[in-house]
Amino acid sequence: MNRILRIPCRGSWMVVAVSLAMLVVVPAAQAQSGAQQDKHARKIEKRLAKFQPGTYLDFDFRDNSQSYGSLRALSEASFQFTNADSNLVETHSYSDLSRVKKAKEYIGAGSEGGRHVRLLVPVLIGAAAAGAAVAVVEVVR
Repeated sequence: MNRILRIPCRGSWMVVAVSLAMLVVVPAAQAQSGAQQDKHARKIEKRLAKFQPGTYLDFDFRDNSQSYGSLRALSEASFQFTNADSNLVETHSYSDLSRVKKAKEYIGAGSEGGRHVRLLVPVLIGAAAAGAAVAVVEVVR
């Protein structure tokens, strides 16, 4: 009978010891991740400070969403940009971003860079062909 009582007693002390250890370790881990987030936020702030207002940027957020927009004002804890899809000014904290990079071109939802037809070359070729046709008609007359 004593043996049966000792095992739960030892086990309960073990549970108490493990619980206390977890209470000590978990806040330390949370403080470390908070420090890492602050460091990342400062890194994003420095990165955004390199861009001029009005620069088109590609924003990747921590919630796995993505947005394109024109950079506006920077403050100590947040930044503003004009969302290219909605044309609304949005304010976000630096810690909301996971990555930011300069975007080449953005016209609207579904557009991709490099797929826009360059009209200058076809217009010049058409004008040259029309001019040659007019010159041939004048010479034949």
